[in-house]
Amino acid sequence: HPSSDPAAILSLSLLELTKQLREGSLCPEEVFYSYMQKTLAVHKNLNCCTEILLESFDQLKRVDSNKEGLLYGIPVSIKDNVSYKNYDCTCGVIVNLNQPAKKDSVIVEVLKKQGAIPFVKTNLPQALLK
Repeated sequence: HPSSDPAAILSLSLLELTKQLREGSLCPEEVFYSYMQKTLAVHKNLNCCTEILLESFDQLKRVDSNKEGLLYGIPVSIKDNVSYKNYDCTCGVIVNLNQPAKKDSVIVEVLKKQGAIPFVKTNLPQALLK
């Protein structure tokens, strides 16, 4: 979306972002790609993403069917300790690799039901396990 201003989109509060998405002054694609661009830039410096959730691109195409959701069109990242169907939930531990979740966790189900678009999984410190 070359005509959109990613910096302006990223500066909006959640309240203002959801308002503009509902009103139609922003479209979910503009918001999604602005957040994806920023995420990839941050990842380049911090190595914070574990995976891009490829289903998010399909979900983006269907998001208009859920305009009534509280989080309509909002991209969200999912921490690696939260189950997302068909993706590993490693909790930052190598022994949990190659064991994809069989279903979404409740929080992911609720986010999707409310119109949010989970688009990346992010890592977490191993110290979180203590």
